[in-house]
Amino acid sequence: VAPVARALPPEEKDWEVQAMFYGWAASIDAEVEAGDVSRDLEVKFKDLLSDLGWAVMGNVEAGWKRGLVIVDTLGMQVVSDISGSPRTLPYAGPAGNVTGTLTGGEFDVHTRLTTWALDTKLGVRALSIPMTKVLGKPEDPEDRRRLDFDLFAGARYWNVTNKTSLEIQEPSLTVNGAPAQLPDRLPELALRHGVRVPGALLSGTDQSVQETVDWVDPIVGARIGAGITKRWSLFALGDVGGWSIGNASELTWQAMLGSKIQFTEHLGLQTG
Repeated sequence: VAPVARALPPEEKDWEVQAMFYGWAASIDAEVEAGDVSRDLEVKFKDLLSDLGWAVMGNVEAGWKRGLVIVDTLGMQVVSDISGSPRTLPYAGPAGNVTGTLTGGEFDVHTRLTTWALDTKLGVRALSIPMTKVLGKPEDPEDRRRLDFDLFAGARYWNVTNKTSLEIQEPSLTVNGAPAQLPDRLPELALRHGVRVPGALLSGTDQSVQETVDWVDPIVGARIGAGITKRWSLFALGDVGGWSIGNASELTWQAMLGSKIQFTEHLGLQTG
């Protein structure tokens, strides 16, 4: 009787490396400042595509036995250019004894917001058991599905550069229907699109200011993954950190649910 040939499951690898380029349907809700000029910036995803200068997103994950290293980077630049016609406001003198009309000149505000985030985490696979055992089925050495639980600790570095250029024409003051001399101190003027300009700049200006801030957030996190079929798996991950340590944020966090389809040994698609 000839022996029956059986295919052996592939050997477990000590090293495993995964590289990925990705994209998110993102939005921005922020208040940006450059010098004395501030602007509320709210950009929805559909508007972000038209204002997006460039974007770079990528992730590399390496595992050696139970050890894990994840490096995730995200960079993007949003460019916005808004302008407006003169705006007329009622004006009252410092003592309230002079009333008139203050007309702010035409303005143009150009904002370029560049953001980089570099996320580096070290981790350990704290738990890895066969899915057959989880489901209470007989052990099958050819079934490679597993339930994995990972713990992480690391840091997320942020670098945000805002460049704002402001051009505003000199305003005019009318008192009792006649042109009048502008006072030494003008009130802050709230223009359209959330732009706020201090009175000191309303006498007419053409300036550009660039400021950069950066900080590092310590983070801890966890991830759980489960093989559903031979090629399809689900996962959930999250991290939290900051806690105002050093120059860190008060709070930073992320959470993600996703799935992964492995087409071949070296090619897959991940969504979340």
